[in-house]
Parts: sequence; structure tokens; C-alpha cells
Amino acid sequence: SPPSPTGGLILAPRSASSLACFGMPFDAQRCGSMMSLMVMIPVVILASATAFASATTHGRSAFVPSSQRQQHNAVHRSIAASSFTSTTARSGRIATLRRPSPPTLLRSTLNEHREDIFLLSIDGTLVSSNRSRSWMAVRAALKVWPNLRSNMVALGIDPTIFDGEERIAANSMDHDDADESSYEWLLQKLSALASITQQGNSADAMLGCDAVLLVRVLLEEQMLDGGRSNGRGGKYGGKFHPSSSNALLADDNDGGERSKVGSRPLTVGELYANWHELRDVTRTRYPFVEEGSDGKMKRKDPLPEIRECLKEQFRDGQSEVIVPSWQSLAHDVLFDYQGESIGLRQNAVLLLGHDAQIPLALRSLYSLGYHLDVDSDLEVPDYGNTARSGDEKSMKVAVSTADGVARRRPTNGLLLAAPDAEREETHSAMIRRIIAELDDATQKDIRRNIFVIHSSLEVLKECKSFLTEDAPMLSHGLRTCYPPHTKSSVTLCLPKWADNIHPTQRNDGEMDPWLNLISEEQLLELISARIVTQASLA
Repeated sequence: SPPSPTGGLILAPRSASSLACFGMPFDAQRCGSMMSLMVMIPVVILASATAFASATTHGRSAFVPSSQRQQHNAVHRSIAASSFTSTTARSGRIATLRRPSPPTLLRSTLNEHREDIFLLSIDGTLVSSNRSRSWMAVRAALKVWPNLRSNMVALGIDPTIFDGEERIAANSMDHDDADESSYEWLLQKLSALASITQQGNSADAMLGCDAVLLVRVLLEEQMLDGGRSNGRGGKYGGKFHPSSSNALLADDNDGGERSKVGSRPLTVGELYANWHELRDVTRTRYPFVEEGSDGKMKRKDPLPEIRECLKEQFRDGQSEVIVPSWQSLAHDVLFDYQGESIGLRQNAVLLLGHDAQIPLALRSLYSLGYHLDVDSDLEVPDYGNTARSGDEKSMKVAVSTADGVARRRPTNGLLLAAPDAEREETHSAMIRRIIAELDDATQKDIRRNIFVIHSSLEVLKECKSFLTEDAPMLSHGLRTCYPPHTKSSVTLCLPKWADNIHPTQRNDGEMDPWLNLISEEQLLELISARIVTQASLA
């Protein structure tokens, strides 16, 4: 019969003794044989799967010779006789199906000692440094570009406020609320953009060079605005725009470049989204100008000068204006409260963004009310530590690079780690060396759990490169990586409470399979957990 136009089944007359299946005619007897074969194949597969499951349950006894199977069953019967006191048939049958566990498994688990170590970035995680870093950025910008002083005067800001601690200390009583409100909008806008100025992996990013370039952008666009946005009300305008009483009004802007009609200063969101392009344009358009040996003015890249100005301010650790404030959980992270005694935790390592930040970090620790006993592998400038009084508590502090972390951890004190400036070491490279040094110093019966809590998303993403390529495993609700050929596990965490993280960065961290978003309660729960041994319970 002719094939079906739709490819269906056609029954021909019996005299034709043929069957057309899907338009392809063949012999009926052969078709019946193939149908029988198709029915048998699932039966064979099901029988094989049943035999395999039985072999797995009964110790693979289904695939061994009969002599070995009898010997295997005899072993199971002897184990059942020695393990069970009941003589019922049911208990005996259950015993014959149970394989003995290796006797060394339980012993190795009990003898294995686990140690938790926490690598915590100071900025964002332990201290809130947005306002202090913004203040330092304004001071550095005035040194790199002295002509900004005239812009600040035109905007109603007294530039001498940022000249240094001496000027502030001498006039601290003279500054009223009006003086503070004149520059408050600038500090608030810089602080709101800390998610771009304090994010990065390089030494310049950790130092805060982008914040200085941002100061120039904010002051220039406010001058171009000509005062039209001054005195704006509302939640945004009143926070990120100058007040009309202190700033330059549009009618007073007689000189200088004026913005076109319809233009306005960029919002915080616009600056965040376009900062990479704006940073390069600002760096090119506003160079550092200095007089050469021949008396001619030379235009240079402002970045080296910005870098040196920030280092100078960080080393000037005695200035109370730039000392950041501690987060609310910092005391519980640093100190271990056991009854009436208070001691430093031995499982925390504080990570500095740059070695120039050592004096400021020590000054912040000194503000907690302790005399610091510092032992450092690096040069430490004066940070204002006075002589210890009779009743003053003392705090031991060790400062080193990644190479000295494993060596200095046994000391009863707080450990600070800074990147190696000679190697121009990035933060992720420093973390990698710390993990490697700790793993080399780990004893055979100790397995370390290393938690990296860092407020820079870029640093955490760069840390993924030296961890295993396999997806992390869940351990206590956290995604944990197990690098090959090591005795350590690594957990990368982005702190939820850090004020230098943008909401989009939190979303990126939450969606990344290698990263964890951690709350204050989770961190305190992890860092204060204690392993109680059987000897301590006796």
C-alpha cells in the first residue's frame, strides 16, 4: 500500500502479508520479533538494576563466587553473634545485613583538632572610616591642586578648615553650625560614594586615591552649576547640595565658567555608574602642575602626588580629626569575655589596606583606652602612644607582612598584617600568602577553617582564583572551599553591615556561588564559638 502522507500506521490487505510502519514497509514476522525484543530490554535492565542494588546493600555479595559468598556470610554471622545479645530470628537477620565500620574512622574523627582563624579587613568591617577618609581626601586635593581653594571660597567653604590639626584645634570653638553646614554636603556625598572610592584590590585603591579625584569632580561640577542647585530641599537635595545661605548663588557667579541651561551636578547613582570613565577623564583634564628647574611650569600625572599626600596623612596618626570610629561589634571581635576577665582573641588577624595605614590603625587601638606594646617587623612612625601609667591596661600588638603571620600568631596579642610595599602586593595576593603560610605551619592532626571577611567585593572575587575550581560545599550554612593539597578550608564572606558597600555589590556577592553574605550575629557566633572536649566535661 502507498505510504501515509502523515507518516502514520497503515494496515494493508491480508494477501499482501506486509506491514508498513511509519511509511517504511517490512515483513510482519520480523516486526513481531522486534516488538518482542523491545519488551525484553526493559526487563533485563530492571533485573540488572535490582541485582546491583542488592549487591550494594549486601556488601556486593551478588557478584562474587559462591565460595567467597559463603565465607562472607560466615563473617557476618560471627559479627552478629558477638554484637547482639538477642536470640530472636529478626535481630539475627538484621545483623547479617550490617557491615562492620572501620575501627579507625571514629578514632581519627575524635583526634582531629579543628581551629578557626578569621582574616578581617579593618575598613568597613571593624571601623566606619567613610567620614575620616573623606576628610583626608579633601585635604589631599587641596595640596595637589592649590587653585581649588578659590573654588571652595566661591562655594562658601572656608578652606583653612582642612589645613590640618593645628588649625582645627585652635579654632574648634570658633566653628559654629553654619561653618560646618557649608562643607557637610561635600563630606556626605563623598561618604555616600565610598563604595567606589574604597573598593579595589590594588595599593592605590586601598589607599583611597580615587576619593581625591572625586573631590575635584564634585567641586568643579558645583562651580559649573553656578549655584542653581543650592538650597534644594528634600531627602536628596538637602543632603548632597550646598545650602543657599553658605554657598555661591547663581547671581553671584560673575567670573569663571558657567554651565549651560538645563545642566546639573551628577547624582550619586550617576557617579557610581560612570565612575571608571569619569576617573580617567579627571586624571587627564586636571594634571599636577609644578615649576621645573628651568622655571617653566610642567604638567604631570596627579596620581603619584595624590599617593604621597595620602601616605603623609596616614602616617600623621596623631590627628584626632581623621581617626575612624569603631563598629559596634568590634569589641566583641577583638576581646574575649570570660567571666570577669577580658582578654584578646587569638583567632583574629586584622588586615590593613596599605602599610602607610599602620600609625592610624595603632592610633585607633590606642583610643580604646589601652597602652600599646607594639612589636613590628615594619617601620612604625609615631602614633601618639604615651608612657604607660600605673593602672593603665596594656595591649600587645604585633605588626607584620604575610610572611610573619604564622610566626607571630602564637604570641598573646593582636596581630596586624599589611601588604608588602616592596612587592607592590595586592590585597588578594597578601591573603593568598597568609593562607599558604598558615597551611605550612599546620600540624598533621590539625585542620584549619580560615574565614576571610572583607568589605571589598573585588578582593573577594580575586581570592577565588587561587581556590579550587570545584564549586564550594555547604558547611554550617556557609559556602566553603577546600583547596587541593592543603589542610585548610577557606570561606569568603562579604559583611552586610559595612557602610562602604553598594546594594548592587551585596546582590553580586549573594549571587556568587563562592561568596557568602554574613551578618553581625553570624560573625559573632562563629568567632566566639568554643569546642568543648571530653576532658573538660569530666
